[in-house]
Amino acid sequence: MGFLEAYKSFWKNYVNFSGRAPGSAYWYVVVWNLMIIVPLRVMAAIFGASSMIDGVGFAGIVVMFFLVGLRWLYWLATIVPLTSLIVRRLHDTGKSGYLAFLALIPVVGSIIIIIFMCFESDGPNQYGDVYHKSEV
Repeated sequence: MGFLEAYKSFWKNYVNFSGRAPGSAYWYVVVWNLMIIVPLRVMAAIFGASSMIDGVGFAGIVVMFFLVGLRWLYWLATIVPLTSLIVRRLHDTGKSGYLAFLALIPVVGSIIIIIFMCFESDGPNQYGDVYHKSEV
């Protein structure tokens, strides 16, 4: 699965919690999300710091809050498809999708999920045969 194809699939399978997803689908989406979130965060920090240091004042603070708001809106828009992708990735490794609830445990849960995402695909299992391009 290619870089752009993985991100398109991420949005196309917004609430698809069944089936399987390859490791590349998950990791490419992580990279896409980082490419979107990190610049927003850095720019918000720059505008926030410059408004306090240089005395830019109100305009810098408004831009900072706008960028922070964009970041939060993006996070809200991606929480459901990312959860469905994690469930499908867990299915691909032969694990139950309910293990995605481990992410609700602060710090440790996220580490466990990242470890599960690193596992190899399981081959045919109870969640279906190996994924096809149309399923991903």
